[in-house]
Amino acid sequence: MDDIASIVKGVTRLSLVIMAGLLLGWALHPETRIYTLGMVLGLVGGLVSVRHLGSKTRKVARAVATQESRAFSLGFISRISFAILVVMFSVKIEHFSLELTIAGLFLPQLLTIPVGIYLSVKKEI
Repeated sequence: MDDIASIVKGVTRLSLVIMAGLLLGWALHPETRIYTLGMVLGLVGGLVSVRHLGSKTRKVARAVATQESRAFSLGFISRISFAILVVMFSVKIEHFSLELTIAGLFLPQLLTIPVGIYLSVKKEI
């Protein structure tokens, strides 16, 4: 169960670095503000989704380890509802790029692959 926590922590750190770079671009390059804000909004939504999935996965793993017999879910409905909420916020407020908001929703999930590979090579997991 510790490997999931370290992967989520690594994805969180990498996402925060990307968001810091995007916010720096927002401050220094005013012509692209709509795009950088859209990507930051999507990254925040995707990061919340990854952290929620990580906590649900730890709960399921703990239940399997203790051999509990009740049914578990990974919170798909709550994660998709939050993604829809982020997209609706991007559409309603016109200072965000919808395309980059949607792309930003998927970026933290995609970052779990290289972070997991890096941590397994580093033997931190």
